[in-house]
Amino acid sequence: MEWIEVRVKTTPEAVELVTGLLMVQGIPNVRIIDDAEADRFLLDHAYSWDYKDESLNLEEGAEIIFYLQEDDVGCEILARIEEKLNEMVKDIPEIDFGNFVVRHGPVNDDDWLHEWKKTYKPFTIGRGVVVRPFWEEYKAKEGETVFTIDPGAVFGTGLHVTTQLCVMSLEDVMCNDKKEGAANRTVLDVGCGSGILSVIALLLGAGKATACDIDPGAARCARDNAKHNNIEETRYEVCTGELLDLEEKEYDIVVANIVADVIISIVPDVGRYLKADGLFISSGIIDERVEEVKAALGKRGFVIKSERSLDGWFSIVAGKM
Repeated sequence: MEWIEVRVKTTPEAVELVTGLLMVQGIPNVRIIDDAEADRFLLDHAYSWDYKDESLNLEEGAEIIFYLQEDDVGCEILARIEEKLNEMVKDIPEIDFGNFVVRHGPVNDDDWLHEWKKTYKPFTIGRGVVVRPFWEEYKAKEGETVFTIDPGAVFGTGLHVTTQLCVMSLEDVMCNDKKEGAANRTVLDVGCGSGILSVIALLLGAGKATACDIDPGAARCARDNAKHNNIEETRYEVCTGELLDLEEKEYDIVVANIVADVIISIVPDVGRYLKADGLFISSGIIDERVEEVKAALGKRGFVIKSERSLDGWFSIVAGKM
């Protein structure tokens, strides 16, 4: 498969703003190449970014790299992101964006994977969920749940803080469920990407999971990751489309790691897919939007059960009244 590699050259001061904008535009996975000042930033925000590339040493500045599929949709997304980035530079004159340049060009799967293999190593989320890329060996310790991933270029690696917040909430819910029979629990993963959340839910003990995404490539990636983790086909269903394209049935858990606008838009319909005692886990919410999401949930009869925040991002667990 062919991809567009996009490189945004800016300053360490602007890294957080740029990556936040990319997340809102649906780009959760980025690679950062930067200087010593940005190294200190990354140390303070260890779980916010996919990884720091040590193979290049820039004399000054920072470079943020991400990938889009080389098709009409990818080109539309790229044009929108370039427009938004340039608007941000003009709208926030108090931030030094440096010699702000967006470069892009084609790259294939082999080139992309070669770069990822340099630095993407197994890591732990929460109390004991370990994410390991399929090319890295890892021997599980007692009590650990190991999720093996073929990350794909755009569909989610688990390293972004919003994904980690969701995984931690799933870990809490599934651990509590073990006392009541987690094997009977069903999960719906909306905007599944690589399938990381739904597959981890199954590894944590859920009985069955359904995953959906509007991107057909995501469905392929999610199925592949289920196979990497020896998930039986009878336990995992992957669909291409939006929430309302799914057969209407009720689940114990609905999880959506997207962005605030999309979460707010699906809240009116989530209840139709949730059992009376079910839980809706949402993430991808920046701190400036969390009250809007809570208000939308309250308007539709949800109560907030718990919430988590890290590095300016929120995850909310809500249930029906």
